[in-house]
Amino acid sequence: MNWKRTFWSAWFGQICSIMGFSFVLPFLPLYIRELGVSDAGEVAHWAGIAGFAAGITMALFAPVWGFLADRYGRKPMVLRSMFGGVVVLFLMAFCRDVTDLIILRLLQGMLTGTITAYLALVSGATPPERSGFSLGMMQAAVFFGGSAGPLLGGVICEHMGFKAAFFVGAGLLFAGGMLVAIFAEERFQPAVEPRGGGMKAFAQIFATAGFVAALLTLFQVHFANSVFQPVFPLYVEDLLGRVEGVKELTGQIIGMAGVAAAIAAVFLGRFSDAWGHRNLLIVCTLTAGLVTLPLAFAKSIPQLYALRVLFGFAAAGIMPSANAIIRKAVEPHHLGRAYGVTASVTCLGWGLGPLAGGYMAKHAGLREPFVLTGVILILTTVVVALFVKPGKILLNGTVDAADQ
Repeated sequence: MNWKRTFWSAWFGQICSIMGFSFVLPFLPLYIRELGVSDAGEVAHWAGIAGFAAGITMALFAPVWGFLADRYGRKPMVLRSMFGGVVVLFLMAFCRDVTDLIILRLLQGMLTGTITAYLALVSGATPPERSGFSLGMMQAAVFFGGSAGPLLGGVICEHMGFKAAFFVGAGLLFAGGMLVAIFAEERFQPAVEPRGGGMKAFAQIFATAGFVAALLTLFQVHFANSVFQPVFPLYVEDLLGRVEGVKELTGQIIGMAGVAAAIAAVFLGRFSDAWGHRNLLIVCTLTAGLVTLPLAFAKSIPQLYALRVLFGFAAAGIMPSANAIIRKAVEPHHLGRAYGVTASVTCLGWGLGPLAGGYMAKHAGLREPFVLTGVILILTTVVVALFVKPGKILLNGTVDAADQ
C-alpha cells in the first residue's frame, strides 16, 4: 500500500472538511441573531446550546464509530463523516428558527466527526517512525482549513448571506469526500478477537500507561478552546462598535490565527519527534493559557488580532503531541477504538465548553469566558507535568523513548 498517497488524499480531504464546516460555524451566533434572537446574552446562550448539542451527540456516537472502524475499516468512517456533513450543512441553510438549528446540530454530532476519522485512517496507514510528522501535518490541515474557511466564509456571509455560505461549505465536503473515495487506500484486516474481546480491548486501552492522562488533557483543551466560541463574534462586534463588517472581520481574525497555527504545526510536528511529545505539550498548554488571559482585557481590534495570532502559535503543538502519545501507546489494531474513546471524551469537552461560555456570557459578560479558558489551559499544564510521565512502558512491552 502506498501510504503517502493515502496520507496526502486524507490531508487534502481534511482541509476541505474543516473549510466546509468553518465557512459558517464560527459565525453561528450571528446566524442565530438572523433566526430571531436579538439580545446579545440570549444569542450567546443559544450559541452555547448549539455547541453543546453537537458535542454531546458526537461524544455518544464516537465510540460506536470507533468500534465500526476496527471492524470494517477506517476509510468507510471517513466517507460517512464527510457525506454526513454534506447533508447537515445543506439542511442548515433552510433553518426557520433556532430550534431547527439545534436539531441539525444534534444530527451533525451523530453523523460527522471528520477529524477523528481522518486521524484513525492516517495513523493506521503511516509507519510508526513518521507518526509525529503525519499527525502534525494532519493538525496543520485542520488549521489550514480552519483559517481559509473563516476568511472566505466571512466574505460570503457578509456579501451573499448565510445560505450561500452553507451551500459552498457542503460542496467542499462533497469534494473532499470524493477525493478520499478515489485516492485513499486501505488494506484493512480486522483483528480476530475471542469472545469478550471487545471489552478486553477497551480494558487494555484504558490500562495503557499515560492514556487516561492524555484523555483528560484533551478534554481540558477542547473545553477551554470552545468556551469563548459562543461569544467571539459578539466580542468583535463590541470592540468594533458597529454591526457592519463584523462577519468579515471575525473571519479575518480567526483565519489569521489559523494561518499562524498551521505554519507552527508543521514545524512542531517534526520537532516533537526529537524533543518529546510530553515536553512540547507542557510548553504549548502553558503558553496558550498565558496568552489567552489578556484576551479578556483587549481594548481594541488590533490587540485582539495580535493575541489571537499568538494563541494560534501556542496552540499548534497541543493536539499533535497528545495524539502522538496515544498513537505510541496503543496497539495498531485498537486504534479505531482508542480514537473513538478519545473523540468521545474530547467531544464532551467541545460540547460543555460552549455551554459554559454561553451561560457565563449571559450572566456575567462577554469577557469572562476568556478568563476561564486561560485558567483551564494553565491547569492542563499541571496535569500533563504530573501524570504524563516520560519513559512509560507500552502495551507491547517497549519504552516510549520519544517521550524521555
